[in-house]
Amino acid sequence: MLVTEVRKITDRKYRIRLEDGVSFVLYAAEVRKYRIRQQEDLAKETIRQIIEEVLKKRACLRCLNLLKTSDRTVQQLTGRLRLDGYPEEVIRCALDYVASFHYTDDRRYAQNYVRMMSARKSRRQIETELIGKGVDHEVVRAALCEADAEAGEDGGLERTAILALARKRGYDPGKADRDETVRFYRYLMGKGFGYESVRSAFSSVSRQDTAEDLD
Repeated sequence: MLVTEVRKITDRKYRIRLEDGVSFVLYAAEVRKYRIRQQEDLAKETIRQIIEEVLKKRACLRCLNLLKTSDRTVQQLTGRLRLDGYPEEVIRCALDYVASFHYTDDRRYAQNYVRMMSARKSRRQIETELIGKGVDHEVVRAALCEADAEAGEDGGLERTAILALARKRGYDPGKADRDETVRFYRYLMGKGFGYESVRSAFSSVSRQDTAEDLD
């Protein structure tokens, strides 16, 4: 197959593009080893060897190294591998490999993310961020519902987060005046908490005129 491009990326790496549109990145030593030259043919057996013996192994190791630092969604791993220049066939192989060991689990990722963020972010924020990371909407909803159940109190996850933020910012609903309360309510609503959730969390000291002041 014709090599249409051999482009230097760094002092050590080159991007190789074939006439069928497939591209991949190799080290300079590998380019020399396989005698890859622009506008010259590359044998199918050589391409197969590069994909099977070099790129797939390297992509699997790349995934494992990424997962060592933190859990990642399938979409996040896919994005990193594409950024590294791996072809789709190689990416699928690497994802299947780590999935076979249960190293990638979007459900577990969502559960951990909810636990980690629940003390400082609203349900809406968490849901939006997880969906943005490629987690299925239903998986996100299930993780949030589980967190609500674990909270074990009226208001669940939202109430826990609101009270945690109040403690962090030194807001005492029993001592705050109306202006301070309005400012803090607005702060929470700006972070995605609904007014009713905020009012319910501070129901023991709620003020009847707060809703009017927020209009």
